[in-house]
Amino acid sequence: MRKSVLFLAALLALGQAPKERLPKNHPAIPATSRRDQASQLTAEIAGQPENAKTAPIPRRNIVDQHIFGKMAKDRVPSAPLASDEEFFRRIHIDLTGRIPGNAELREFLASSDPAKRDKLIDTLIGSKEWRAKWTYWFGDLAMSAANRIGNEGKNVFYRWVYDNFQINRPWNEFVTDLLISKAVSNWYVGDSGYVARWVVIGVKCDDYVHEDTADELAIHAVRDFMGVDLNCVSCHDGARHLEKINLWLSQRKRDELYGMAAFFGKTRVLRRVELATTQDEYSIDDKGPGYDAGARTVVRVARRGQGLTEPRFLFTGAGADNTRPLRPQFARLLTEHPQFARATVNRFWAELMGVGIVDPVTDFDLARQDPRNPPPAPWTVQPTHPELLDALAEDFRAHGYDVQRLQRLIVQSSAYQLSSKFPGEWKDAYAAYFARKFVRRLTSEELYDSIVKATNLFSEVHVRGTDFRARYATETRSPEDWKANGLKDIVYFLESFGQNNREYSERKNGGTITQAVLMMNSPWVMRQVQASPGSYLSSLLQAKKPDEENVTLLFERFLSRKPMPEELASAKDLVATGGRKGYEDLQWLLMNKLEFLFNY
Repeated sequence: MRKSVLFLAALLALGQAPKERLPKNHPAIPATSRRDQASQLTAEIAGQPENAKTAPIPRRNIVDQHIFGKMAKDRVPSAPLASDEEFFRRIHIDLTGRIPGNAELREFLASSDPAKRDKLIDTLIGSKEWRAKWTYWFGDLAMSAANRIGNEGKNVFYRWVYDNFQINRPWNEFVTDLLISKAVSNWYVGDSGYVARWVVIGVKCDDYVHEDTADELAIHAVRDFMGVDLNCVSCHDGARHLEKINLWLSQRKRDELYGMAAFFGKTRVLRRVELATTQDEYSIDDKGPGYDAGARTVVRVARRGQGLTEPRFLFTGAGADNTRPLRPQFARLLTEHPQFARATVNRFWAELMGVGIVDPVTDFDLARQDPRNPPPAPWTVQPTHPELLDALAEDFRAHGYDVQRLQRLIVQSSAYQLSSKFPGEWKDAYAAYFARKFVRRLTSEELYDSIVKATNLFSEVHVRGTDFRARYATETRSPEDWKANGLKDIVYFLESFGQNNREYSERKNGGTITQAVLMMNSPWVMRQVQASPGSYLSSLLQAKKPDEENVTLLFERFLSRKPMPEELASAKDLVATGGRKGYEDLQWLLMNKLEFLFNY
């Protein structure tokens, strides 16, 4: 079965991201945004529905009021609602990071309860699988690598984040604790991992570069939790550098970054070099000397300021009371600012809808947010739905910064539940309306977890420093856990599919030829398709069911749908002539289908 023609099929299934288009006339228009790429990819592979339902789309909440209200006003058509099969697979991948089981699928499809989608959402949000997925997701955001905060620090940080997701801790309190944490050792205080991660060390292990560390903490706090990237103005003024990139930042000065970093001027993140073996272990306190605007730097253009800088919050101009701890004041100013809620809801929206209302999520231009006060031409208002963004942010604040409620609000909407298949001609302009669900390729961890769940064959990963053995990628504490277990073929697989290593690279989700080759011939994939003892396929063959039923079960397990008549006929021929080997080839083919590799 595994002939060169299948190589081409698998390569096309993985697909390269659509080629970028040149910008039109002005740098304010990005050269192929993520939204354009998602739109083009979806148009290429999702196709049209066979029997498009013409029933009106119900407006279920504030999301729908804004999304469909804008489409109605501008006479933009939408895709129909997703089928139950399409929705069932999508919601499991988006909320838990893995495909569903086929027994659960059959139960869901058999139900005539009109509220079954809402009930499924309530079951998934807050579940063990949900907690693992979103804890791992935040680990990527915080870049919590063992090689940065120590293996023990990485483990205790993971546990702290997991526990906070479990109790649905208000997001403003969660972020505050990250920013103000103190510790004699970050290996014992869970929330200290975020501050410890951004320490800057010079040429020696005990060469702590105080002001660089303060810069990093301010930059990452604002980037991660306010959606604004201050990196450029940490080296130079925005003027004459950022006018064609970000209007608001073009008006910022480097001195303003010093004022933000000064909130961390008394924060010391000191490496525990007194230990016999130097490790990535840090103490954190607030006994530092303050922020010297003329201090040396080992990561940026030399500072040209002079003397100690007074803390000043860049977004409001608010100063600080120097008689009180500075970091709690910074955390309060950050979490109470309207941009904190707006950036948070936009980040979760992007995770669930494919792209943000402002996208990328860390590129907010605060001079282009208000349609009542538009930027000068040819610039345009940045959010696709500014009123919706504000409404979601206000709802998020009004309900205590409740992440579970926010996610529920998004995925219960008809906007989220639209099909990726679009009837009629799709126009590029429709992308900004979220007129269909965007297709995306599974992340490396989602792909791995979906394969092991479908096959029921697991490579247990011992998490160093614990008694825990992870069966899914999202249960590991960081990508380093795989290397520590010597699982080289899986490490290569995950890295080739764009895994974030949390040290020096961020996640990539584009397609490559290497990925196609790995899906066809990697040693790990070849092991996964075998009818090994304990595998789902082995149990299926031992039950001695008719081939037609076995084939149907495999389609449901891998793709969350029954096979089409022509697929059923071909698959039956394959397993009838090939026996066990034919069933293994069928699993291999199902893994390489677009429907398995992408989330529709």
